Amino acid sequence: MCWNFGLLALFEVVFLLKLRTILFGKIMFKYLLSFFTVLLFQIINSQILRPFDNEKCGSFSYSVKAKNFIKIDYLNDEDFKMFKNKKVELNEIPKEENLKLLIEFKQKFPKIFSDSCATFSFYENNELREVKSCNIKFKLIDKESDFYIFQMSGFEISGYLMYNGKTKLSIFTDAFPQILEDGRYIISTENGLNSTSIQFYKKEEKGYSDYELNISPRFRIKEYYIYKDYFKNLILVSSVTRKSLKLVEEGKNGKKYVFDENNGCNLKIKIEY
Repeated sequence: MCWNFGLLALFEVVFLLKLRTILFGKIMFKYLLSFFTVLLFQIINSQILRPFDNEKCGSFSYSVKAKNFIKIDYLNDEDFKMFKNKKVELNEIPKEENLKLLIEFKQKFPKIFSDSCATFSFYENNELREVKSCNIKFKLIDKESDFYIFQMSGFEISGYLMYNGKTKLSIFTDAFPQILEDGRYIISTENGLNSTSIQFYKKEEKGYSDYELNISPRFRIKEYYIYKDYFKNLILVSSVTRKSLKLVEEGKNGKKYVFDENNGCNLKIKIEY
């Protein structure tokens, strides 16, 4: 009987200890849940996700045209400098037409240019299209990987066309394309009159997946760099600026403003495709 009573007491002590542990665990869980909820709320409302909350940068916004996921983060000066120091070297932009390369192109692809017109095939919205242009000037300036790079100019038309000698298909960009990793990536950045854009093409099993990031007007790309991560993926980092206006003259003809070079919004972003 004494042995059974002692065993019962032992079981009671173990039960109380377990109960205390469970109750303590529940209390700790509630405390930790409350703590992380508050922390998450602070992070969401902090400068980690909203690096600007002032009049200078308050109008910054962007839109994305892409079928696949794009991740955009904001960088501080130290991280931006780190990416800059590890940048991939980009190609220089040719300024003159390469006549020797043009002769080579016309010999290999005689049907592209005929009767003062040019006919190119390309994909748009997953549909193969063919366009014939007779009022656009095509100037062949470079060749990279399998792409012949043409500079286009015409009435209200400007940009670049890349003709793939293997697939016989074309890709268009607003600014000079950086063709990297033997054609695996194509990147183009443009400070246009009404908008600022970043175009990105990534080679897939069948063709290319394309992305386009449009930044709100008056924000300009000051500089950008390409960085290769641990998994050999290319990441784009860019410095985006918006200069404030400064009143320099006020008279009978109204007010005259100029851009203030020392005042405005400066953002640094990282884009992963």
